[in-house]
Amino acid sequence: MATKSPQSNSSFLNDPMLRTIGFHAFVWSLTLIVLFPIIWMVVTSVNVTTVEELTQIGITGWLSGVSLNNYMTMLNQTTFLTWFINSAIVSLASTLISIVVCIFGAYSIGRLRFRGRKLVATFLLITQMFPYVVIVIPLFLVFRDLGLFNTLTGLVIAYIAFTLPFTTWMLRGFYENLPAQLEEAAMVDGSTRIGAVISVILPLSAPAIATTFIFGWILAWNEFLFALVLINDPTKKTLPPGIGSWIGQNTVNWGLIMAGSTAVSLPLLLLFVFLQRYLVEGLAEGAVKS
Repeated sequence: MATKSPQSNSSFLNDPMLRTIGFHAFVWSLTLIVLFPIIWMVVTSVNVTTVEELTQIGITGWLSGVSLNNYMTMLNQTTFLTWFINSAIVSLASTLISIVVCIFGAYSIGRLRFRGRKLVATFLLITQMFPYVVIVIPLFLVFRDLGLFNTLTGLVIAYIAFTLPFTTWMLRGFYENLPAQLEEAAMVDGSTRIGAVISVILPLSAPAIATTFIFGWILAWNEFLFALVLINDPTKKTLPPGIGSWIGQNTVNWGLIMAGSTAVSLPLLLLFVFLQRYLVEGLAEGAVKS
Protein backbone atom coordinates (compact mmCIF):
# COMPACT_ATOMS: atom_id res chain seq x y z
CA MET A 1 0.00 0.00 0.00
CA ALA A 2 1.46 3.35 -1.06
CA THR A 3 1.99 5.99 1.57
CA LYS A 4 2.79 9.68 1.25
CA SER A 5 6.32 10.54 2.11
CA PRO A 6 7.04 13.21 4.75
CA GLN A 7 8.88 15.17 2.08
CA SER A 8 5.68 15.62 0.01
CA ASN A 9 3.77 16.98 3.02
CA SER A 10 6.66 19.27 3.88
CA SER A 11 6.87 20.58 0.32
CA PHE A 12 3.10 21.27 0.38
CA LEU A 13 3.37 23.33 3.58
CA ASN A 14 6.46 25.17 2.42
CA ASP A 15 5.00 26.21 -0.95
CA PRO A 16 4.62 30.03 -0.69
CA MET A 17 1.77 30.17 -3.24
CA LEU A 18 -0.28 27.49 -1.49
CA ARG A 19 0.24 29.12 1.88
CA THR A 20 -0.84 32.48 0.46
CA ILE A 21 -3.96 30.95 -1.08
CA GLY A 22 -4.82 29.20 2.18
CA PHE A 23 -4.27 32.36 4.21
CA HIS A 24 -6.48 34.47 1.93
CA ALA A 25 -9.19 31.80 1.88
CA PHE A 26 -9.18 31.71 5.68
CA VAL A 27 -9.30 35.52 6.01
CA TRP A 28 -12.08 35.94 3.45
CA SER A 29 -14.11 33.18 5.09
CA LEU A 30 -13.92 34.95 8.44
CA THR A 31 -14.75 38.26 6.76
CA LEU A 32 -17.88 36.82 5.17
CA ILE A 33 -18.97 35.32 8.48
CA VAL A 34 -18.59 38.70 10.19
CA LEU A 35 -20.29 40.65 7.38
CA PHE A 36 -23.18 38.22 6.85
CA PRO A 37 -25.48 39.76 9.53
CA ILE A 38 -24.85 43.23 8.06
CA ILE A 39 -25.57 41.98 4.52
CA TRP A 40 -28.73 40.27 5.76
CA MET A 41 -29.84 43.51 7.48
CA VAL A 42 -29.31 45.67 4.39
CA VAL A 43 -30.91 43.20 1.95
CA THR A 44 -33.89 42.65 4.26
CA SER A 45 -34.44 46.40 4.47
CA VAL A 46 -34.89 46.75 0.70
CA ASN A 47 -37.11 43.79 -0.18
CA VAL A 48 -38.94 42.51 2.92
CA THR A 49 -42.13 43.89 4.44
CA THR A 50 -43.78 41.10 6.43
CA VAL A 51 -42.45 38.31 8.58
CA GLU A 52 -43.83 35.80 6.06
CA GLU A 53 -41.60 37.28 3.38
CA LEU A 54 -38.63 37.06 5.73
CA THR A 55 -39.14 33.33 6.29
CA GLN A 56 -40.01 32.49 2.68
CA ILE A 57 -37.38 34.53 0.84
CA GLY A 58 -34.47 32.58 -0.55
CA ILE A 59 -30.92 33.43 -1.40
CA THR A 60 -31.85 33.84 -5.07
CA GLY A 61 -34.68 36.20 -4.19
CA TRP A 62 -32.60 38.59 -2.11
CA LEU A 63 -32.02 41.01 -4.95
CA SER A 64 -35.39 40.58 -6.65
CA GLY A 65 -37.98 43.28 -6.18
CA VAL A 66 -35.59 45.74 -4.55
CA SER A 67 -37.40 48.87 -3.39
CA LEU A 68 -36.99 51.68 -0.88
CA ASN A 69 -40.55 51.46 0.44
CA ASN A 70 -39.36 50.62 3.93
CA TYR A 71 -37.10 53.67 4.00
CA MET A 72 -39.85 55.93 2.64
CA THR A 73 -42.26 54.61 5.27
CA MET A 74 -39.65 55.15 7.97
CA LEU A 75 -39.03 58.77 6.94
CA ASN A 76 -42.61 59.80 6.12
CA GLN A 77 -44.82 57.83 8.50
CA THR A 78 -42.71 57.64 11.67
CA THR A 79 -40.82 60.08 13.90
CA PHE A 80 -37.49 58.52 12.97
CA LEU A 81 -35.87 61.86 12.09
CA THR A 82 -36.83 63.28 15.49
CA TRP A 83 -35.33 60.26 17.22
CA PHE A 84 -32.22 60.59 15.09
CA ILE A 85 -31.77 64.24 16.06
CA ASN A 86 -32.33 63.44 19.74
CA SER A 87 -29.75 60.63 19.63
CA ALA A 88 -27.23 62.87 17.86
CA ILE A 89 -27.67 65.67 20.42
CA VAL A 90 -27.49 63.39 23.45
CA SER A 91 -24.57 61.30 22.15
CA LEU A 92 -22.52 64.27 21.00
CA ALA A 93 -23.09 66.31 24.17
CA SER A 94 -22.39 63.45 26.58
CA THR A 95 -19.32 62.26 24.66
CA LEU A 96 -17.76 65.71 24.32
CA ILE A 97 -18.29 66.52 28.01
CA SER A 98 -16.91 63.13 29.00
CA ILE A 99 -13.83 63.62 26.81
CA VAL A 100 -13.08 67.09 28.20
CA VAL A 101 -13.41 65.90 31.79
CA CYS A 102 -11.65 62.57 31.32
CA ILE A 103 -8.59 64.19 29.69
CA PHE A 104 -7.71 65.98 32.93
CA GLY A 105 -8.98 63.15 35.13
CA ALA A 106 -6.96 60.50 33.31
CA TYR A 107 -3.90 62.75 33.29
CA SER A 108 -4.18 63.29 37.04
CA ILE A 109 -4.51 59.58 37.77
CA GLY A 110 -1.87 58.49 35.27
CA ARG A 111 0.79 61.17 35.73
CA LEU A 112 0.50 62.76 39.16
CA ARG A 113 1.59 61.00 42.34
CA PHE A 114 -0.82 61.46 45.23
CA ARG A 115 -2.22 59.36 48.04
CA GLY A 116 -5.18 57.25 46.96
CA ARG A 117 -4.33 57.38 43.25
CA LYS A 118 -4.57 53.61 42.78
CA LEU A 119 -7.75 53.51 44.85
CA VAL A 120 -9.40 56.03 42.52
CA ALA A 121 -8.32 54.03 39.47
CA THR A 122 -9.68 50.84 41.02
CA PHE A 123 -12.97 52.56 41.83
CA LEU A 124 -13.33 53.60 38.19
CA LEU A 125 -12.89 49.99 37.14
CA ILE A 126 -15.37 48.73 39.74
CA THR A 127 -18.08 51.06 38.45
CA GLN A 128 -18.01 49.18 35.14
CA MET A 129 -18.83 45.89 36.88
CA PHE A 130 -22.33 46.90 37.99
CA PRO A 131 -25.15 46.14 35.53
CA TYR A 132 -27.11 49.22 34.53
CA VAL A 133 -30.40 47.59 35.53
CA VAL A 134 -29.27 47.85 39.17
CA ILE A 135 -28.99 51.64 39.11
CA VAL A 136 -31.64 52.65 36.59
CA ILE A 137 -34.53 52.64 39.11
CA PRO A 138 -32.71 54.73 41.76
CA LEU A 139 -31.59 57.05 38.97
CA PHE A 140 -35.18 57.36 37.80
CA LEU A 141 -36.34 58.33 41.29
CA VAL A 142 -33.59 60.93 41.67
CA PHE A 143 -34.26 62.44 38.25
CA ARG A 144 -38.00 62.55 38.94
CA ASP A 145 -37.45 64.51 42.16
CA LEU A 146 -34.99 66.89 40.48
CA GLY A 147 -37.25 67.56 37.51
CA LEU A 148 -34.84 65.88 35.06
CA PHE A 149 -37.17 63.02 34.13
CA ASN A 150 -38.33 63.08 30.51
CA THR A 151 -35.68 65.61 29.47
CA LEU A 152 -32.72 65.28 27.15
CA THR A 153 -30.60 67.11 29.74
CA GLY A 154 -31.24 64.35 32.25
CA LEU A 155 -30.38 61.74 29.65
CA VAL A 156 -27.09 63.50 28.89
CA ILE A 157 -26.23 63.51 32.61
CA ALA A 158 -27.05 59.79 32.85
CA TYR A 159 -24.87 59.01 29.84
CA ILE A 160 -21.97 61.03 31.27
CA ALA A 161 -22.28 59.06 34.51
CA PHE A 162 -21.60 55.72 32.81
CA THR A 163 -19.27 56.84 29.98
CA LEU A 164 -16.94 59.03 32.05
CA PRO A 165 -15.38 56.19 34.13
CA PHE A 166 -14.86 54.15 30.97
CA THR A 167 -13.24 56.95 28.98
CA THR A 168 -11.08 57.97 31.95
CA TRP A 169 -9.82 54.41 32.36
CA MET A 170 -8.97 54.19 28.66
CA LEU A 171 -6.92 57.40 28.61
CA ARG A 172 -5.23 56.65 31.92
CA GLY A 173 -3.19 53.82 30.39
CA PHE A 174 -1.99 56.07 27.59
CA TYR A 175 -0.83 58.86 29.88
CA GLU A 176 1.01 56.42 32.16
CA ASN A 177 3.25 55.38 29.26
CA LEU A 178 4.24 58.88 28.15
CA PRO A 179 7.77 59.98 29.13
CA ALA A 180 7.81 62.38 32.07
CA GLN A 181 10.47 64.47 30.31
CA LEU A 182 7.81 65.94 28.03
CA GLU A 183 6.20 68.09 30.72
CA GLU A 184 9.52 68.74 32.41
CA ALA A 185 11.00 70.20 29.22
CA ALA A 186 7.97 72.44 28.74
CA MET A 187 8.04 73.62 32.36
CA VAL A 188 11.77 74.33 32.16
CA ASP A 189 10.96 76.68 29.29
CA GLY A 190 8.58 78.56 31.60
CA SER A 191 5.27 76.82 30.97
CA THR A 192 2.91 75.82 33.76
CA ARG A 193 1.77 72.22 34.13
CA ILE A 194 -1.62 73.02 32.65
CA GLY A 195 0.10 74.82 29.78
CA ALA A 196 2.36 71.82 29.25
CA VAL A 197 -0.67 69.51 29.16
CA ILE A 198 -2.46 71.69 26.60
CA SER A 199 0.54 72.45 24.37
CA VAL A 200 2.48 69.17 24.60
CA ILE A 201 0.40 66.29 25.98
CA LEU A 202 -2.85 66.94 24.12
CA PRO A 203 -1.30 66.94 20.62
CA LEU A 204 0.55 63.72 21.36
CA SER A 205 -2.55 62.09 22.82
CA ALA A 206 -4.78 62.98 19.85
CA PRO A 207 -4.92 59.35 18.59
CA ALA A 208 -5.86 58.07 22.06
CA ILE A 209 -8.48 60.80 22.44
CA ALA A 210 -9.95 59.95 19.03
CA THR A 211 -10.15 56.27 19.98
CA THR A 212 -11.76 57.12 23.31
CA PHE A 213 -14.24 59.39 21.52
CA ILE A 214 -15.25 56.54 19.21
CA PHE A 215 -15.94 54.15 22.09
CA GLY A 216 -17.72 56.82 24.12
CA TRP A 217 -19.92 57.70 21.15
CA ILE A 218 -20.78 54.05 20.53
CA LEU A 219 -21.79 53.59 24.18
CA ALA A 220 -24.08 56.63 24.09
CA TRP A 221 -25.44 56.03 20.57
CA ASN A 222 -26.44 52.41 21.24
CA GLU A 223 -27.66 52.83 24.84
CA PHE A 224 -31.16 51.44 25.33
CA LEU A 225 -32.08 50.96 28.99
CA PHE A 226 -31.58 54.50 30.32
CA ALA A 227 -33.28 56.03 27.27
CA LEU A 228 -36.24 53.65 27.72
CA VAL A 229 -36.74 54.35 31.44
CA LEU A 230 -35.84 58.04 31.68
CA ILE A 231 -37.74 59.23 28.58
CA ASN A 232 -41.48 58.81 28.26
CA ASP A 233 -42.32 61.48 25.68
CA PRO A 234 -42.39 59.95 22.15
CA THR A 235 -40.93 63.18 20.70
CA LYS A 236 -37.90 62.94 23.02
CA LYS A 237 -37.06 59.30 22.45
CA THR A 238 -33.70 58.25 21.05
CA LEU A 239 -33.18 55.71 18.31
CA PRO A 240 -32.76 52.41 20.25
CA PRO A 241 -36.06 52.56 22.20
CA GLY A 242 -37.75 54.28 19.25
CA ILE A 243 -36.95 51.46 16.84
CA GLY A 244 -37.77 48.97 19.59
CA SER A 245 -41.28 50.41 19.77
CA TRP A 246 -41.93 49.11 16.23
CA ILE A 247 -42.04 45.58 17.60
CA GLY A 248 -45.69 44.82 18.25
CA GLN A 249 -47.24 42.17 20.45
CA ASN A 250 -48.32 39.98 17.56
CA THR A 251 -46.60 41.46 14.49
CA VAL A 252 -43.08 42.57 13.67
CA ASN A 253 -42.35 44.68 10.59
CA TRP A 254 -38.88 43.32 9.91
CA GLY A 255 -38.34 45.40 6.80
CA LEU A 256 -39.01 48.65 8.68
CA ILE A 257 -36.85 47.59 11.62
CA MET A 258 -33.98 46.60 9.35
CA ALA A 259 -34.27 49.91 7.47
CA GLY A 260 -34.02 51.78 10.76
CA SER A 261 -31.10 49.62 11.90
CA THR A 262 -29.27 50.28 8.64
CA ALA A 263 -29.80 54.03 8.97
CA VAL A 264 -28.61 53.93 12.59
CA SER A 265 -25.43 52.09 11.59
CA LEU A 266 -24.39 54.63 8.95
CA PRO A 267 -23.28 57.43 11.34
CA LEU A 268 -21.13 54.97 13.29
CA LEU A 269 -19.56 53.73 10.07
CA LEU A 270 -18.87 57.25 8.81
CA LEU A 271 -17.50 58.34 12.18
CA PHE A 272 -15.16 55.37 12.35
CA VAL A 273 -13.94 55.88 8.77
CA PHE A 274 -13.28 59.57 9.37
CA LEU A 275 -11.49 59.11 12.70
CA GLN A 276 -9.62 56.07 11.42
CA ARG A 277 -7.85 58.28 8.92
CA TYR A 278 -7.18 60.79 11.66
CA LEU A 279 -5.80 58.05 13.90
CA VAL A 280 -3.33 56.91 11.27
CA GLU A 281 -2.15 60.47 10.64
CA GLY A 282 -1.85 61.21 14.35
CA LEU A 283 0.11 58.05 15.05
CA ALA A 284 2.51 58.79 12.19
CA GLU A 285 3.07 62.39 13.32
CA GLY A 286 3.58 61.29 16.92
CA ALA A 287 6.17 58.74 15.85
CA VAL A 288 8.10 61.34 13.88
CA LYS A 289 8.00 63.90 16.67
CA SER A 290 9.14 61.43 19.31
